[in-house]
Amino acid sequence: MNKRIKKKRWLEIKLAECLARELLLMSAVAEQNDKISEQAKEITELRSVIERNAQATNSRFNYLEKKVADKVSKNSWFSRK
Repeated sequence: MNKRIKKKRWLEIKLAECLARELLLMSAVAEQNDKISEQAKEITELRSVIERNAQATNSRFNYLEKKVADKVSKNSWFSRK
């Protein structure tokens, strides 16, 4: 077999291997991108839940602090009986 033909065949095989690897890597990258987008959605959902929980907790503490402050404060001596 001619040297050029051997070299051409070898290069064609290597090119096919490279294309197969590229396809495999591209599919892996696409899969990772899908996972990343899913995780980003989950993170935004969790942040919104955390924000709602913090607001609910703060409003409850504000309510309790107001109640305690009302109980602790003394009545004015004009309204005492």
